[in-house]
This record gives sequence, structure tokens and C-alpha cells, in this order.
Amino acid sequence: MKKSQPPSDEQRTTGRKLVVLSPTVNIPVMTSALEAVGMDVVVASQYGGAVPPEKMATADAIVFDRLQMMVVADTSPAALAVMDELKKRGIILSVEDEGYVHALGAPALHPSQREYLDGYRAGVNGLVDHLITGGAPAATQGYTSEGSARGERASGAPEERPGRELHEPGTRPQDQGDMTWGLVAIGMEKSPLTGRGIRVALLDTGLDSNHPDFRGRKVVSQSFVPGEEIQDVAGHGTYTAGIACGPLSAAQGPRYGVAPEADLFICKVLGGREGSGQDGWIMNGINWALSNGCRVISMSIGSDAPPRNIYRMLGERALNQGAILVAAAGSSGQRSRGHIGRTGSPANVETIVAVGAVDKSLRVADFSPGGKIDIVAPGVDVHSSWPRPPGYAALSGTSAAAAYVAGVIALLMQADPHASAREIWQRLQASARKLDAPATDVGAGLVQAPVSATTEPQAPISK
Repeated sequence: MKKSQPPSDEQRTTGRKLVVLSPTVNIPVMTSALEAVGMDVVVASQYGGAVPPEKMATADAIVFDRLQMMVVADTSPAALAVMDELKKRGIILSVEDEGYVHALGAPALHPSQREYLDGYRAGVNGLVDHLITGGAPAATQGYTSEGSARGERASGAPEERPGRELHEPGTRPQDQGDMTWGLVAIGMEKSPLTGRGIRVALLDTGLDSNHPDFRGRKVVSQSFVPGEEIQDVAGHGTYTAGIACGPLSAAQGPRYGVAPEADLFICKVLGGREGSGQDGWIMNGINWALSNGCRVISMSIGSDAPPRNIYRMLGERALNQGAILVAAAGSSGQRSRGHIGRTGSPANVETIVAVGAVDKSLRVADFSPGGKIDIVAPGVDVHSSWPRPPGYAALSGTSAAAAYVAGVIALLMQADPHASAREIWQRLQASARKLDAPATDVGAGLVQAPVSATTEPQAPISK
């Protein structure tokens, strides 16, 4: 008899429930009903929109009033009876199991395995440098490509991974001038916009607050991971934040950030060196971002789950509050082997901008999946910030592509701060550079930075 396979991370659940509430819900009345049966209920607005991770871990019900959603851990008969009654009254619209999400680009290794391989690789690289130069090993600070160890994955499928390249501090990666190839591809050299006045939230693994390119910059941050501060130990958050909102002039090397003057809000929703988290942490981060007036919320995170109502409603309610959710499409493709793959969650719902990746030749990246794709951006050998040392890295993945799109949305919003989120989405797609590929692979085309400080109003699309 064939043994059943253990559930993957995308199939595992936490045991808690994700609940979508009616937009007309009376939060105090509902809270009182839950407390009446002995439930410990926490409301996000009582904590400035961000439920403390410790409360999130112990409460029976966590209400995100900005989202009109909640996470429920108590499955006692009394609690279930109250929830059934709330369903009958139309207060609860849907209930789903809470699952897990991952940084698209985080290593799929146990920490002990990761440390061993990091040390082994460093030793080999040092030996090779020594043999080639005939002297001391080359400096390891500066620019390095970590794609071979931190390849993007949404369902276990590998992506294109560049080889390791070391550069002396202060030098530029090859084939790059004042701007990275990605910024040139999206037309940043022609754009006068910087994202000033627009609040951009990055939901990821945190930020290296000691990085020279962010030191001294005003950054608002919040950790939603129990027992962890905002400091980025995985690297992924520092990398995506750099692409979306990196400085106009980097401490070393070319400019790599799209919106250098945007207000940066860092939401640490993924923890550990692997970069993993739970759906409830994502909801907590989005609720906090909206409470703080963020209009762009970037998520280079995901799983191989099918489209889920909770994320569809998150995207819709964000749009209704003037914000756009952007998500990486994942890396389930292996196009060189004839496998297209499919867009992962949460990008695979119609209310969240799904971003695929292209290479330097503007061809669809081997790992970039097909299906529900709204737009594409540079995603192969993309240079950005990385925790020091080494300080910078060139990686590949739709994580990078999503960060580019988040930055461009900030520019569009700066150009017309009174435009609705739906209008901005329309302009994002209308201004994309057409590519010779199916819409299921590239959506509207390659994202382009606005070239004017003003934009022409266009009719909004329905979402």
C-alpha cells in the first residue's frame, strides 16, 4: 500500500480560522457577544492598528477593525455556537483555515544546514580566490550574488540562479553605469519623480537598520513576529525594500531604488533565517499599514495555495481605502523544461496586482509562472541592498519584480495624489511597455516609470 505524503507547508494549517466580517459589522457589539462566552478578544485599534505578537499568539480572537476581519483560535462549543449565530445574521461572510506563507527568495534549509553550507561556500570561495590571485583571498565585502543559496521558491521549484560574483568595495557590478539595468529597463532615467509624500509598506523579513543606505533615513517599522525585533536576519526584506525605496545615491555602486523619497514603512511579518510566517501576521501588517495611511503595500511573499477569499477581500478592502496590494507571482515555472507553473497565493486573486519577472533581454524569466499575471518587471540578476556584510547582492526572482512595481505605483501616486487606487492601477497597466508574449505570461507588459510629474486622468477599471 502506498504511503500518504506528509502535507507541504502550503497545505499545513495553524488550527486558527480567518474570518471575513460584513462591512456593516458593529465591532463593539460583536466583541461583547464573543466575550460573553468567555473568549479573550483583542481589537487592533486598541494598539494603534498593530496587535502585539504576544497578544496575537495567546488571544482567542483578534479583530482587525480596519479590515473588518478577524482571526479566531477558540474552537470551543460555546465559541462555535456564537460564530454560527453570527453567520446566520450575515455578520460573518466567510471562514477559512489559516495557513503559512514564505519569503519568495528565502532558503528552504534548516538553520544548522544553512550555517554549514554558508561556511563551506565561504571557505571554497576563499581558496579559489587565493589560487587565482596567488595571494590573500579577495575581499568579501562589496557586491555579491547570493542567488545560488537564496533562490526564489513558491512550491519547491528552482529558479534561474546566477553564479557568485565578488566585487571590491566601491566598484560597480559589470554592465552597470549610474543605474542598475532594472531601473534603466523601466525608464527611471527619464522620470523626475521620487515618490515623495507617498507611504509605502514592505511586508517582508524586516530591514537591516544599520545599512549605510538606510542609516539616518526616517523609517517607521513594526515587527509582527513573536520574539523578533525588526532587524532583518534573512536578508530578503532589506533586498526588496532597497528596490522599491532605495536611495537616490547609494553608499557604493549604482542607484538601485525606484522611489527614494517615499515614506518607508517596514512590516516584519516573516521570521527566522528561512523567512516564514502565518496569514494572521500578514493581516496584522496590512491592518497596521492602512491605519498609518500607506497607499502601497508590497508583498514579496507567498505559497502554492489556490486563490483564497481572504486575500481577495484584503485586496478589495485595501482598494476601497485608497491602497494597492502588490504581490510576487512566485517561482513555480521551469520554462526551459516545458513547465510554465502557475501564479501563487496571494498574487492569484483579482484584487491584488500580480507581478511576473523578465530578464535583461526582456524575455520571461525561466522561473516566472503563467496564469494570473497583471504586469512584469525586471527579475533576473537584480542588484539591491543586503544586510552587511556584504551590503549588496544581485538576486533573481519575482520578489524583485514586485518591489519594482510597488516603487512605480508610488511614483504614479505622487504624480496625481488625488487619484483613486483603482485609477492608479489602470494607469499602471495602460503605461506598460508591450512585450511579444501572451498576457498570461506578461500581463499588460513591462512596468514603466511615469516621465511627467502630472498624469492624464483615465477611467478606472473595476475590481
